[in-house]
Amino acid sequence: MELRHLRYFIAVAEELHFRRAAERLNISQPPLSQQIKLLELELGAALFERTNKKVELTQAGRLFLPEARATIERANRAAEVVRKSKQGELGELRIGLFPSAPLVPEISRSIRAYREQYPGVSLVLNELESQQQTLVLVNEGEDIAIVRSVAAPALPKTILSRRVVDEPLVVVMRSDHPLNRQAGSISMADLTDEPFVFYGEKMGAVLPRIVYDLCHDAGFEPRISQLASANTTMIGLVAAGLGIAIIPNALARLTHADIAVHPLKQKNATVSVWVLWNARRRSLLIDAFLKLI
Repeated sequence: MELRHLRYFIAVAEELHFRRAAERLNISQPPLSQQIKLLELELGAALFERTNKKVELTQAGRLFLPEARATIERANRAAEVVRKSKQGELGELRIGLFPSAPLVPEISRSIRAYREQYPGVSLVLNELESQQQTLVLVNEGEDIAIVRSVAAPALPKTILSRRVVDEPLVVVMRSDHPLNRQAGSISMADLTDEPFVFYGEKMGAVLPRIVYDLCHDAGFEPRISQLASANTTMIGLVAAGLGIAIIPNALARLTHADIAVHPLKQKNATVSVWVLWNARRRSLLIDAFLKLI
């Protein structure tokens, strides 16, 4: 039994007229009648009662009709799944990203645009520190990685990268801090004697390295009063008065009523956001996301 046999049967069952069914199917009547007879022979039951005046469904035909329609519908759905998959409209896209990546406007816009344009694709977002992501990408545990890096990340030959944005760093402090009386940007030199709420081990190595370099360039060693294990913890500790912190501008969007935010004067006070992908795993799903970011 082939799908065309079911389509022939459905057409005759709905028209109850072989000539009209043949016209609907764009075939001649004799081959249609022959195919229906072959289908009945295969099923071992008559599907139609035929007379010179009319065609009617038999009991077997009436029971067979909804099953035939369901089979055709399922076959059409299966074909549509394959078509959409081939066009990159269905499937699963796994993206690894650093914890605060969704706060970066360029990243959140890309994710939202992809979701709107490809609603049939399941987006699986995995939160990982930047240094972990390269290994996962090499082992094909992810399709795309979004990382922070001081400069172009050192990568295996199979991993390609593109800079997305250079994100400015800002200094956050309590709103009643004396430095908050100063309008506009703050110099690293102004932070020489300040206690720092700093990045703990769980927060990766990229941002601590940048902050250390900024302090060293300004001629001092940061005086660390407290280590934080998460972005929200860092903001909360600053709000509690345990020190100031230097963070990416995206993190400053985790607002707190007692926190003030100032840009840094240093031109090199930035951290780059990069998108990475495995050249051996290119697909329409990956290419579509890369076009949006």
